[in-house]
Amino acid sequence: MTHSRSSRFFGIGLIALVALPLTIGSLRMSGRVIVPAGDVVTEDLYAMGGLVIIEGTVDGDVFAVAGDLKISGTVTGDVIALVGGPAEISGTVGGSIRAAAVTIEVPGIVADDLAAVAVEATVLGSVGRDVILVAGEADLLGRVGRDVLLQAVRFSVDGPVGRNVEVRVDTMSLGPEADIDGDLLYQASDPATVDANASISGQFTRRDVLAPVWAKAVTRMVSILSLLGLIVAGLISAWLFRGTAAGAVAEVERHPWRSAAIGLGALLFVPILLIPLFLTLVGIPVALLLLVLWMVAVLLGPIPAVTRFGEVVLRRRGGIPAALVVGAVVWRGAMWALPLIAGLLYLAALLVGLGAYVSAGWELRRSHAA
Repeated sequence: MTHSRSSRFFGIGLIALVALPLTIGSLRMSGRVIVPAGDVVTEDLYAMGGLVIIEGTVDGDVFAVAGDLKISGTVTGDVIALVGGPAEISGTVGGSIRAAAVTIEVPGIVADDLAAVAVEATVLGSVGRDVILVAGEADLLGRVGRDVLLQAVRFSVDGPVGRNVEVRVDTMSLGPEADIDGDLLYQASDPATVDANASISGQFTRRDVLAPVWAKAVTRMVSILSLLGLIVAGLISAWLFRGTAAGAVAEVERHPWRSAAIGLGALLFVPILLIPLFLTLVGIPVALLLLVLWMVAVLLGPIPAVTRFGEVVLRRRGGIPAALVVGAVVWRGAMWALPLIAGLLYLAALLVGLGAYVSAGWELRRSHAA
């Protein structure tokens, strides 16, 4: 599995996390979002909370942004989740699971596909179609109906796979219950450990890894953490600077081109201003402060633009927090999926968002002065 292919899938998978329908179903935001056993949600469920538990039935899709996610009930559609901690699916999912989590464990039943990014991933139950994983450690101990595509540091198979397995790993092992009804193609630093009772119907081929898989995995995890960091920083800034944050998002909607022009000026003007300041002893502290502020602006500048995009997707439902999460995931996913224009996507969001911050801050200052 080539790097470009895995990166493209990674981006598409993140975009799929927020591929929302045109209408919003049930939106629940709380410290704990619980669907008790016996309850039935007759529409799509959009849950945001520290803990999301589904013990009952959701007759539709589940979109969750949570610290912990536990599904022991039934979801007739897809599960799309961004989880800051563990995700456990021990119930039945009638569609696919697309998730990013610290750990993901699937002892339940998934009728269609499982696509996930996690530090640790374990499949104990059954997946009806494909399993696509980017993980530090991955264990397939249950049944997979079709193909397995995977990148991990450590990978093990000890269950039936209906078709082919294509992986990129450091170490791989096949247990006695491994039964691959197709080809096994793996890139690995070391030869696989294969139990004598394991079965492979097709070709069993190994290719050497040119770069350590752990380095690739660390890079991917850093990317995930940077996305989460952008979301957390955006939520904190929206809470601390409510007027400026809301005004910046509104400015993106009203004057996107003017915001881009102001953002370009701000991006170029500060480095030019730093040169003479660094040449004087008195100006050095000011220059250092401006440099720090400029770096923070470059990192957080895209927030108003991606938040406005999230508002468009959600049709202004869920408020700025939900819009920021949706917009950030789709924006970053697009950059991973389309690496040739990733720089343009980042620059466009940065210029528009940075200019919107400047305009909103200036308008807020004028209103206070008046």
